[in-house]
Amino acid sequence: MTDEQLNKAAEEAVSLFKSGYSCSEAVLLAFENNSDKTFSDDAKRGMSAFVEGVSGSGCICGALAGAVFVLSTLGGRLKNDESIQQLKTASKRLHDDFRMEFSSACCRVITAKSAKIFGIGKYNSCHKTVEFSIRRALQLAFENGWIK
Repeated sequence: MTDEQLNKAAEEAVSLFKSGYSCSEAVLLAFENNSDKTFSDDAKRGMSAFVEGVSGSGCICGALAGAVFVLSTLGGRLKNDESIQQLKTASKRLHDDFRMEFSSACCRVITAKSAKIFGIGKYNSCHKTVEFSIRRALQLAFENGWIK
C-alpha cells in the first residue's frame, strides 16, 4: 500500500468524520472506499455505538475500536477450530501503536489531554485518531494479505 493511497484514505476518513460520521463510522467507511472490502449495512450500523468511547462512556477510542473491528472482519473466524493468531497479532500491533502515538487507548484520556497535547479542545483531536487508525488498519490488512 503506497503513501499516496494511505494519504487519500486518511483524508477521506477525516472528511467523513468532519461531515458528521462518528470516528468509528469514518474509519469503516474510508476503509471500504479505499480497499477491495465491502461491509454490510449491519456492519456499518454496528459502528454507531462506538462513538465517544462506547456511547459516551469514554472507554476505548471509537477510531481504534472501528479499526480493530475492520481487522476482525478480515482475519476473524467462522468456526471455533480456526486460528485467530494472525488477527490477534495484527490487532495487538494496532492497539500498541495507537497507545504509543496517543499515550492511551481510552477516549476520555485522549480527549482530556487534547488541549495539552494538541493545543485544542475536547473532541477536536479526534481527527488525529481517525487518521492514525485508518492508516494503520489499511497497512496491517495489506501486510497480512487481507486486502490487495
